[in-house]
Amino acid sequence: MIRDRRDSPRMASGPITNFGGNVRFAPKHIYMPTTEAEVLAILDRHAQGQVRVGGALHAWSPVAASTDAYIDLRHFNRVEVQTDADGTVWATVGGGCRIKHLLEKLHRQSRATLPALGLITEQAIAGAISTATHGSGRYSLSHYLAEVRAAAYDPETGQARIYCWTDGEQLRAARCALGCMGVILSVRFRCVPRYDVAEVMVPCASLDEVLAGETDFPLQQFYLLPHRWAYYAQRRRIVPVRNGHGWAAPPYRLWWAYGIDIGLHLGIQTVATWLKSRTLTHFFYRHVVPNLILKNVTVVDRSERMLIMEHEFFRHLETELFVPARYIQAAATFVRAVVEAFDGTAPVPDSIAASLSRLGLLEELLAHRGTFTHHYPITFRRVLPDDALIATSSGDEPWYAISFITYTPPWSRFQTMASFLARSMARLFGARPHWGKWFPLDATEVEQLYPALPRFRQCCRAVDPNGVFRNEFVQRILFANDQAVPTASRV
Repeated sequence: MIRDRRDSPRMASGPITNFGGNVRFAPKHIYMPTTEAEVLAILDRHAQGQVRVGGALHAWSPVAASTDAYIDLRHFNRVEVQTDADGTVWATVGGGCRIKHLLEKLHRQSRATLPALGLITEQAIAGAISTATHGSGRYSLSHYLAEVRAAAYDPETGQARIYCWTDGEQLRAARCALGCMGVILSVRFRCVPRYDVAEVMVPCASLDEVLAGETDFPLQQFYLLPHRWAYYAQRRRIVPVRNGHGWAAPPYRLWWAYGIDIGLHLGIQTVATWLKSRTLTHFFYRHVVPNLILKNVTVVDRSERMLIMEHEFFRHLETELFVPARYIQAAATFVRAVVEAFDGTAPVPDSIAASLSRLGLLEELLAHRGTFTHHYPITFRRVLPDDALIATSSGDEPWYAISFITYTPPWSRFQTMASFLARSMARLFGARPHWGKWFPLDATEVEQLYPALPRFRQCCRAVDPNGVFRNEFVQRILFANDQAVPTASRV
């Protein structure tokens, strides 16, 4: 039986809203299937319509939005752990399982853990891989998938069926597909032995000093404080698992929880959102934030405690740009110049002004001078090259993901700056915006960034010839210039 339920409190009334509050949509049909047969029946029912899948709705882009059918996979949350004769641990995970629940079950049933972790664990596994969620110093989570099991369409019969991809081009497409390869029912990946992480926060005099630490601290991420323009490296490396972690771990977790996750963010909210003061924002980052940072103290704890952050206590909007490693120095200099220009505190350096002038973007930047004061640390994370066709880190070299966050609604002023950064850095450095965060580029710009996009489209057409899995967002950014137009008209 197909179940078209509206018994979830979050969905009981009004449109569905994402975590950031910037995406709202009202699907005609909301489904919470419990079996694969129900999923197939839903797809057959909407074979001439539009079907999108949602998880934790933590994306800031409208990647999950649907005007027709919306499938909530919360009941597809099983975790099956299997250990080979050689001790290799494999996890088969339902598409709707949240990462935090996956970690709990995996740790109860084995001495293994996930091969990569993003900053949060609220995401459903299907959503995390569909947008190539990543941490720092490793590949995106998508890269580690050995199998994707999905419900999509048979191009010969037009009927819904189950696909199981374990290699080849289809798997590389499904590893990061923005929902365009069907409904992800489950995934399978090789786990790694549990490990501890040693971490220390170190102020650095320059970006060169930050990058020099990558050899010894391959999991590090680092921050650029706006208005002080100082770098802080969160040096991280793997160490053997310990039975105890010493005296420093518990107070360190308390400091991070109350000093950073709550205290820092309350300070940001106070000066930027409630007081709306540019002067106080400058003072806060120049004189207060450096004293909130616990520096030069090494702490060892479980990887799942050290690698995640609870930055979701306060509603915010985020965009993130992936820059090839060879451009990171130039990109960091460019980011500072643009942030200072929007803040109105410094002239645009001559070399950057010349580059923007050649692109026809200098006048646009100067027109926005003094219109927005950025108020959140700029985060840099190194991501290894992925082999998924359209993962943001796909290619032959590592990437740096540069994250920009705002806590100050309305979001429009931040979006203006984020749009300028995305468009200009795409042309200067080949920067790619994260699919699941605020995304300002169009299809023509995206085509120039992803050489494998034609092959990805071909894979999508093979399992979705009528474009059922395309909403307005993915149609606009991935398929607007596609020569093969679906034959069915979508709702």
